[in-house]
Amino acid sequence: MEEHKIPGSLARIIFNSVEEQIGKNGLNMFLKKAGLEEYIDTPPPDDDTPTLPMGKFKKAIGLVTDLFGEKAARPLLLRWGRLTFKYALENKPTLFGLAGIVTKFMSGEGKTRFILKRVLKESETLYDVPHILTEDDQYFHIEIKNCFYCGDLTSENCICWPPVGFWEAMMEWISDQNHEVKEIECMAQGADSCKFIISKNPIPP
Repeated sequence: MEEHKIPGSLARIIFNSVEEQIGKNGLNMFLKKAGLEEYIDTPPPDDDTPTLPMGKFKKAIGLVTDLFGEKAARPLLLRWGRLTFKYALENKPTLFGLAGIVTKFMSGEGKTRFILKRVLKESETLYDVPHILTEDDQYFHIEIKNCFYCGDLTSENCICWPPVGFWEAMMEWISDQNHEVKEIECMAQGADSCKFIISKNPIPP
């Protein structure tokens, strides 16, 4: 069976984030180390074409943390997540199921639930890994099985920052307020899956 591939547009976003941080020459070094030399002169297509095999995508994410260290990689990968949401919303609203959403008459919590279910369903299709949504009175809980954001790394910390940045930007778009978005268990720490929480209530100003 052929390995699952992610759209070229998503690969471009992470490559652009790396270039913003370390420049064109730094990006070229990054691509060589990640085994992605073919994209040095020919960037991935800026569309939904399945382009980058998941194995290479996972290696590239892990390499960001390896190259920069966790402290420096965190803001870069958070920004990548936020850029992914912004790009999807403005240019590819169908990518994460954001097109044609009608939530005018929904409550804040109901709107979040509706959009989150849709986004997670599309994420499963894009990345070919399960995204499971549950909730309690205070939080939405998201579990990603076979998570690729850790990049096969080991750490004492939770290090899956791209989805945190994505959901932070999503919650700001939904409510015009900041919500707590946090990874609470990570496969890099030895957990069976990666788990996240999103607060239902905004962070007090």
